Amino acid sequence: MTRLRITGWKHRRELSLLALKDWPWAGVNTLAGALAQAHINLPFLLMQGGKDGVWVRLCLEQGKRPQAQALAVELAQAHGWREPLVREPVIALTFYPLAGGMTLPAEALACLAGAGLHPLALGTSLAAMTVILPEEMLPAAVEALGSRFDLPEGASPPEERVSVVQSPVKRKG
Repeated sequence: MTRLRITGWKHRRELSLLALKDWPWAGVNTLAGALAQAHINLPFLLMQGGKDGVWVRLCLEQGKRPQAQALAVELAQAHGWREPLVREPVIALTFYPLAGGMTLPAEALACLAGAGLHPLALGTSLAAMTVILPEEMLPAAVEALGSRFDLPEGASPPEERVSVVQSPVKRKG
C-alpha cells in the first residue's frame, strides 16, 4: 500500500469537549458571544444543522471548561434546551495534507478504525483535518496514523511531550 504524504501534523492536549444537541442557531450564537466575552478560545468548533436544531461539538482548554459549561447550562436552563454533555480530557490531532490530499479523511478514519479507535468528532477544510479523540488514545492514534502517512523530511510526528498551545501573551522578539 502506498503511503500518503502530508505536510505536517500537530496535537493539542488537555482539552474539554462540550456537545450541544438540538440547540437553536440563535442559542449557539448567544453562547459563542458569551464565550468570546469571557476570552475562551475554541480551537475546534463543528456545527451541523438539522430540523430540530443545531448539533455542536466544541473544544476548549480544560481549565476554562467550568466557566464555559456554566454559561451553556445557564442558557439551556433559561430556554428549556438540552444541557451540554462534557467529555475530558480530549486531544485535537490536526493533519495538513499536500495538494490533492482529498483521500486524507477516508484514510485517517480507516487507520483509526483498524486500530479500534473511534473519533468523538472530525472536521475538515481545504487546509487541514482535525480529529478529536479521548486523550488516552493519543499513543495508539499516532502509531496507527504514522503507519500510513509520510511526513516531509525534517518533520516528526507529535510526541507525548510536545503540544502546540496558543498564548494570549505576545513575547518580545
